[in-house]
Amino acid sequence: MSYQLEVVKFRDLVEALSIPRFVPGLDPPAIEIKGEDFRSVERVIINGQNAPEFIIINQKTIYAQIPGSIQRIQSVEMLSSNFTRSTIASKLSYELGPKTRKVEGILKLIQLFTKWLLQTPGSDIFNPERGGGLLALVGSMGTGRSMDTIIGSVSRAVQSTVSQMRSAQINVSGLPLSEQLLSADITDFDIFERQMEARIKVLVTSMAGNEAVTALEL
Repeated sequence: MSYQLEVVKFRDLVEALSIPRFVPGLDPPAIEIKGEDFRSVERVIINGQNAPEFIIINQKTIYAQIPGSIQRIQSVEMLSSNFTRSTIASKLSYELGPKTRKVEGILKLIQLFTKWLLQTPGSDIFNPERGGGLLALVGSMGTGRSMDTIIGSVSRAVQSTVSQMRSAQINVSGLPLSEQLLSADITDFDIFERQMEARIKVLVTSMAGNEAVTALEL
């Protein structure tokens, strides 16, 4: 079995059911967050900023410190230490972090697929043809093109990446079936013009039949 250093992190988004109150008597101030199961939470993000500290009080309750620059709570996200293997939701980030980690199997495959999908052709002088070009494509989405045209362009970027990876993997001997790409299909696609943001979910399937979702916010 081969390994690869994890540089694309996929983590479950844990749902918050309610934020009933500010926790009394705490300084700096903190909010109480209620949900179904917080046992795997490793990061709390408030208004896009990491909470400096948080405490898992019990399975359904977290106290999270509010970052000092925030005056009003607009959004709260909680990331699990788990990796999404369903179409529910995941958060993706590029980082090595303080602790390095080796990945294999479907996680290695979806990491490689995501890197190739975002890569702009010509950016790698050793492999100038490589890349689905999605990152450059997203940068041009606000130019008045129709939704059908944009979806078609994104679909071509995904299928181009599939074709490139399958061609490259043909010549790799001993590659496990769980790390060989079978298919990738867009399952969800939304554009938010005011935020200048695109959200895309792609279901990646390996030759072994494993499935995983890369949920991109660009």
